[in-house]
Amino acid sequence: MISKSFIKSSFIYTVVGSLPLASSILLLPFYGNSSLLSTSDFGLLAIYIILSELARILFTFSADNFLGINYIHYNTDKNTLQRFIGTSTIFILLYGLAMVLLFSALGNSIINILYSEKSINYYPFGFISIITGFFNGVFKSYTTLLVFREKPRPYFWSNLIHFIAVIGISVSGLYLLPLSLNGPIWGRFIGALITFIWAVVYLTNESKLKYDSSILKRLLHYSAPLYIYSILYWVVANIDRYFILGLMSESYVAIFDFAIKMTLVIEFLQNGLSSAINPKVFKIWKENGDNPQGDININKYFHVFALINIFSVPILYLSIPLLVPIVVNNQDLYQSFNLLPVLFAGMIVRVWYYYLIAPIFYFKKTKILPIVFSVSALFQILTTYFGLKYFNIEGAVWANFLTKILQVVLLSVFVTRFYMFRVNAKKFILFPALYILLLLVSEILFKHVNLYLINILHLIILTILGYYIFRKEIRVSQIVKIFKQ
Repeated sequence: MISKSFIKSSFIYTVVGSLPLASSILLLPFYGNSSLLSTSDFGLLAIYIILSELARILFTFSADNFLGINYIHYNTDKNTLQRFIGTSTIFILLYGLAMVLLFSALGNSIINILYSEKSINYYPFGFISIITGFFNGVFKSYTTLLVFREKPRPYFWSNLIHFIAVIGISVSGLYLLPLSLNGPIWGRFIGALITFIWAVVYLTNESKLKYDSSILKRLLHYSAPLYIYSILYWVVANIDRYFILGLMSESYVAIFDFAIKMTLVIEFLQNGLSSAINPKVFKIWKENGDNPQGDININKYFHVFALINIFSVPILYLSIPLLVPIVVNNQDLYQSFNLLPVLFAGMIVRVWYYYLIAPIFYFKKTKILPIVFSVSALFQILTTYFGLKYFNIEGAVWANFLTKILQVVLLSVFVTRFYMFRVNAKKFILFPALYILLLLVSEILFKHVNLYLINILHLIILTILGYYIFRKEIRVSQIVKIFKQ
């Protein structure tokens, strides 16, 4: 019998952990208000936000993962635990500060070299974003430790305070200083500063900043591959915005980034569902003696995962042109609607990605990830550059889609070396592939046909196919039963 406290803490970690993603969506009505933020400033803000995320990754050296995952191995006695937390904290703070100093010295020169023909300034907003990333890295280290220490209450309050501070200060700043980046940039900075102080106080109290050189060696050895993987993951997810800025303009960055943010609703859904599914799938593997193969019990979770995702996309796509103009009055951003079919096709590809990634983490084959993402990152860079060069912003969208396809192909090649898939090809491969094909054919051949008509037609086709393929699992009661098991 699963305890109520487990359910409660799992809910807190899943939902509260998604607040940064939720804030990106909740702030869109304000960022998309042409009286508060211009289209070009929207694009620059996107650049600064993902720069901050890069800084968070670069400045922590993935020590946040080491601090969380290895907690159980060092929680043997108080002194050992203090040395573990202390060493990790000292490294994160000193390494982060060193990187801040490095970027303060070189950041402006790098921007001038990369964007010599653009009027983009590193100071003040670029540098503030770098420091924000450092603060967020320390805070993420703290929250990761809380998860593994099973401390849902401080996890909840610290994340909520960060969320409220970022939203409140960003929105207030936009109204006090409209048509300026001051509100959003300082809102993120102050929110990060508050929780940075919170995290440092906690980590210092828990560790007394005790140091152990042997723990530092283990930290560096453990974190190095994850560090490379995290950087490559950032490249795959974000580098297109920087190419658009260099080859096109800030306004096109805004249009592309707004389209990406529209797909975050699906990403939010996928993350939530995978958080619910993976523990159940891991439990099945454990009960089967860690036998690296699929079975019908594992498949049913991912069949439902695919079904929910596939029907969520056309419903969201129908809703966006209806709801977005109500809350976003910057009509320049409406151009992003034309980019959604290919981006949504990429989100359906992610259905396969989530299935492939699960055995990698469970069976501890994470060395695969840097290989897959290094190839994917190189492919993303090349296809984005040439796509933008010859096909404008549509080229970046297709590069995004093709990179997701390549990731799945590479993952399947490596995963099948140690894991035997036993999937229902009709349900898990053919059905998603048919919807991807529908989206791409609509984009290529029926681009000028009414958007609502196309999506209603998609829904009708998907409903007929879905009922035929999933007729034994289509009942809502059956879906609920699966997740209750």
